[in-house]
Amino acid sequence: MRRALPLLLLLPLLPACSAVESHVLSTVTKLEQGMDSNKPRPGLEPLYQPANPPPNPAFIPPPVAPDAQDLPFLPRLLTQAEAEALLAGDPAALRFLAIRRLAETGLIPPTDAGERIQANLAALLPLTTAQPPAAGLFAPAMTPSEMEGIIRDLWNQPHTQAQREFLIDNMLPKDPKQRQPLFIPDKESGRRALTRLDRLYQSGLISRGQKDEELAALNALLDGNTLPDSLLAQAPPEPVKPVTPKKPGRGSGTGTGSAKPMERLQGGVTGELKVIPSPMEINAPALPAGFTGQAGIHLLSMGSASHAEQAWKSLTTEHPQLAALTYKVVRVDLGELGVTHRLIAGPLSPANAAEICAALKPKGQTCQPTPFPP
Repeated sequence: MRRALPLLLLLPLLPACSAVESHVLSTVTKLEQGMDSNKPRPGLEPLYQPANPPPNPAFIPPPVAPDAQDLPFLPRLLTQAEAEALLAGDPAALRFLAIRRLAETGLIPPTDAGERIQANLAALLPLTTAQPPAAGLFAPAMTPSEMEGIIRDLWNQPHTQAQREFLIDNMLPKDPKQRQPLFIPDKESGRRALTRLDRLYQSGLISRGQKDEELAALNALLDGNTLPDSLLAQAPPEPVKPVTPKKPGRGSGTGTGSAKPMERLQGGVTGELKVIPSPMEINAPALPAGFTGQAGIHLLSMGSASHAEQAWKSLTTEHPQLAALTYKVVRVDLGELGVTHRLIAGPLSPANAAEICAALKPKGQTCQPTPFPP
């Protein structure tokens, strides 16, 4: 009886113990279900939690090709590859085709492509477009396929927007800083322009109406008996007179030099509507005969040295063989021509400098072997 008495006294407490055990198990289950291993433990949360977490800066959404009806382009009779093959040897037309391709693949906005095309339309229709195109559009450039590949590769890399914009603006400027009027100098070039119109139309770069209007203007010019048959029989043009640099004033070398902005003078256009290179005094001096020191290659000139880093990134992207080199910027006062900043890559041996320039020039890159600055 004494042994059974404690058991009888504990019987009323058993339901309470069972309720406590059930509550504990329920609480543990809820905590396990609601707890995330990546979240801080309860009670250790930060005082401020943003409603929307910041996006991952490394994530770049892929380009999305727009609908065909949203593109400001004319229909074409050829595929992209066929148009590129048909326009081979016509750098200006290939630049327009490249911009069209970038818009069709979503790599640039359609409105941006339309503005670039309208700003330079005279490169395709020189007789019926009042505003001249950007200077230099007839210089060799990348093919549309090469341009698309480079921009697409840069797209997948963070912090390359400025580099992409620099390359696209070099292909077809939206707001040209310099414009080059074009004209038909002789009947031979006029007849070449006639056949060019059909290629532009088939490639979708001009409309039927634009083709017919330019065709009428060309025929009127050819029938007007105002053009020579060919420029080959004409006397050669007079050489460009060298510009005598101004004497440096007080503070030259560290000041701003001439107050007149840098101007790239053009000598005119040839019968193939190609821009004649600028006078030699714009380029860096060539290597003297027997030069044995460190050489460099003058790749481009800029109005401001602040553009050097962006220009170098674009150059090494377009021409990977330059990536192993370094570059320096040399400020040069050209007197009446203004001030320019030359980007010179190196150091190289004279032979290597000549070899690299020989490889870059066929790709449309200006290149001049020159002494590498100290």
